[in-house]
Amino acid sequence: MLTQNTHFAIGVHVMTALGVRAPEPLPSELLAGSVNTNPAFLRAVIGELRDAGLVATKLGKGGGATLARPAGEITLLDVYRATVRDPGLNTHDCGTNNPCPVAGTIVGYLDALSSDLDAALAAKLAERTIADVAKLVMHEHAAHAV
Repeated sequence: MLTQNTHFAIGVHVMTALGVRAPEPLPSELLAGSVNTNPAFLRAVIGELRDAGLVATKLGKGGGATLARPAGEITLLDVYRATVRDPGLNTHDCGTNNPCPVAGTIVGYLDALSSDLDAALAAKLAERTIADVAKLVMHEHAAHAV
């Protein structure tokens, strides 16, 4: 689920940093340092966000990433959909040479459960925006600065 995919967590981190620093473009090297990851890996995540229409990127001096629309219009569900490709629950395959009644039974059960979890997760993520997360960050930053 969410813990299995770092792209989502990094995507939220990037989007929140952009929301806090908007409208100033942030270069991938700076964002990578903030996330503590490789700039090339971070650029791949930024590419997912750009392809989903969540960020705009500019190459060259003074370039970097910016939010493509206001932070209050970008939900965590938008970021999730842009960055998560794998299903919430994974099942195993016993192989065609070894038909397993346990696996055959639980695959359908886990698929249904995964669908229920995905719907519940989507509903919760749709309730929060990048602006909400940015406000939390600013509040925490102000509390620690005192």
